[in-house]
Amino acid sequence: MSAQRFIGANSREAMNQVRLVLGEEALILSSRMTEDGVEIMALAPETPAQTAAAPALATLAEPDDDIVPVSARQAAAAYASQLSTRSPLPVGRPVAVSTTSASAMDFAALSERLLNEIQDMRQLIDRQAPRPDTDLGCRPQLLKWLLEAGFSGRLSEEILGTTPTPLQQPDATPARLRAWLAEKLDSQLNQLGDEAELFDNTRIIALVGPTGVGKTTTTAKLAARYVMRHGASQVALITTDHFRIGAHEQLRIYARLLGVELRTPGPAAELDPLLGELADKRLVIIDTVGMSQRDQRLLEQITQLGSSSQALRLMLVVNATSHGDTLEEVVQTYRSAAQAAGCRLDDCILSKCDEAARLGPALDTIIRHGLRLNYLSVGQQVPEDLQLPAASTFLRQALELARPSLFAAKPDVSTPRQLDALVRGLLSQSRTISSLRSNLSQRIAGFAQLLDTWSLMGLPQAVQDASWAALLSAQECLAPAEPNGLLLWGAPRPMAGATWNMPLLTVDNAAHLVARPWLTHRMPIGPQPRLAWCLSRWPAHRHLWSACPSLQVLEVLCHNDQTWLSPVKGRQRVIYQGEHKPLGTLLAHSDDVGIRELRYRGRNVYLNLSQLPVTLKGSPHAPLRAWFGTLHDSHGGQCLGQRWWLASGDAQGTLQGQMADLVLQLSHDELAKLTGRGWTLLADIQPHLHAEVRLYLAAGLAATAVRLSNDSEDWAFQARTQLAGLLPEKRTDNASGILENLLHLLTVNDALTRMNNPPISICA
Repeated sequence: MSAQRFIGANSREAMNQVRLVLGEEALILSSRMTEDGVEIMALAPETPAQTAAAPALATLAEPDDDIVPVSARQAAAAYASQLSTRSPLPVGRPVAVSTTSASAMDFAALSERLLNEIQDMRQLIDRQAPRPDTDLGCRPQLLKWLLEAGFSGRLSEEILGTTPTPLQQPDATPARLRAWLAEKLDSQLNQLGDEAELFDNTRIIALVGPTGVGKTTTTAKLAARYVMRHGASQVALITTDHFRIGAHEQLRIYARLLGVELRTPGPAAELDPLLGELADKRLVIIDTVGMSQRDQRLLEQITQLGSSSQALRLMLVVNATSHGDTLEEVVQTYRSAAQAAGCRLDDCILSKCDEAARLGPALDTIIRHGLRLNYLSVGQQVPEDLQLPAASTFLRQALELARPSLFAAKPDVSTPRQLDALVRGLLSQSRTISSLRSNLSQRIAGFAQLLDTWSLMGLPQAVQDASWAALLSAQECLAPAEPNGLLLWGAPRPMAGATWNMPLLTVDNAAHLVARPWLTHRMPIGPQPRLAWCLSRWPAHRHLWSACPSLQVLEVLCHNDQTWLSPVKGRQRVIYQGEHKPLGTLLAHSDDVGIRELRYRGRNVYLNLSQLPVTLKGSPHAPLRAWFGTLHDSHGGQCLGQRWWLASGDAQGTLQGQMADLVLQLSHDELAKLTGRGWTLLADIQPHLHAEVRLYLAAGLAATAVRLSNDSEDWAFQARTQLAGLLPEKRTDNASGILENLLHLLTVNDALTRMNNPPISICA
């Protein structure tokens, strides 16, 4: 018996490795946190005697000690000695251990008692372990990262708000927590997304800021980036710095290297005549003299810039190495001076990022004052060391480089949310919604069509009907789905209390559910004509049915060499070895084919599978395969129920494919229930919505919710977390909660779209 070491990102992942390698009866010797994650030392019980030895090893060896093998008799004797001197256990089955010689003990009985005791204690812990407050959980760690990155306690509390439910789940690894925090900061920070947006809409830029923040170098970098896009003939530079020694010469060198024109007006020169001379230039950049925020001449300088008759964009250069209080004073003073001069200061560039110990103070100031961050300056090279925020990973780097600070104050949780904080919250949610909408449209096929369909809700009925017909016509013209995909068939009859049939959904060849429903009432009437219609569109697809198809449908499938699979009840009768028996009684005759892991209704589970060749009455010559599956929770190991399936064929080569199909069917078995839930909720949102539009949206959103709930990739985790963060109320991290959050997302997105694009009224 040898100990093995397992390391996972969290305890659940490490325990999954233990179960897969050593089985359910593995004995845990120790567990601890390491730099690589959670480390678990475990043993595989090869014999009952060796099983009994494991607790002794766990008590005799510390986690850092070497595992020393001992005999089973020695281990049992050590354990019996401990039991004889220990007070009775408060829970579990009573363990009667004789204090006589250990050599007379029944090792098999001791092993069985020990395993029973461990199992009882495990169940007791699962039932009685206190659950952490959902408002805490990872929140202290997130707050710690923000404070160590240099963010103020006030803004940190505001950013975290109410921690979304997915962040409390076991799969919220530190990497995912940091990624969520970076996304949250990204939504709070107003950033320049496309450089063309700045250069195409701005002709004159004036860089302002205190002395030594890097305005001259930044001027050269901006000019160089423009020259790379449009050439040197379209750029001119102006410097008004007459105080710093060598300032003109430094910029003159840059201008000569770039091949651009440089103007150096006198101290009392007016800007308007000079700008008039440069009217043929598409971009003019003004490098101003650096002035302390406490310099009395600051207002005079800003007034001189603001007095120009031409549109001029002020851009504040913010020094990332400055203390937060200094940055606060700089921004407040410069913005107040701009306002007094009758102009605006809404843009900034963050300089000296490569020299800053932490970026939090500067980012905190920029976020709170609502400045748009246009560029990051990360060195002295021109133009390489000027980056667009969208093309940089600076937010993640800011969090990863965080470390305890002597100057970080504890957050003041009693600080009330001010009006500016509420405005920032609304802007942040708007950016989050925009990002989430784009991400879902890119990742989930069919989600873009859901957005288009949702936009019909506010239209007049006649216009809505015409637009809906156009959308359906466009869907009919779509290219056939990818080969080797799946068709998910709903029940042949409406659900209880419903007047509609479940639409047909497709799964692509990457096993991803497509959020583009096909309304079955628009297909030919009857199972066989409907199947023929689908075969003409998707001839290379497999079929997943919600119930066992009729014999007539099975004949069509067999004739067209179509594979299929459907869940059935345990009472489903099949023919096995010439006898007609319920499927639930045949598990003992089946052959074990292994274990599959999956996400099922928002939780990680594993599925023990076995199979058996059978036939159906009335079709004795069509070979079928019966599947038996037992679901277990991956974390606690408890049984979640038994499942049965029937599938086509008996060739061994189709085993792996059918296993993948039944896992996919199982992970999507709540689609009909979710569609019904969406149907009901949509009636509350828009009571007079066209019935077909309502069903299309309900099924498409249900498919999106199931896809997000079951996908374990990082992007899906972030999307679930962002959705959960849209609403202050707590919602469970399952498909039903995700569905409600999706409805909220589309409702708010539609409202924001209408605000940005109000309807045009035509007056007579």
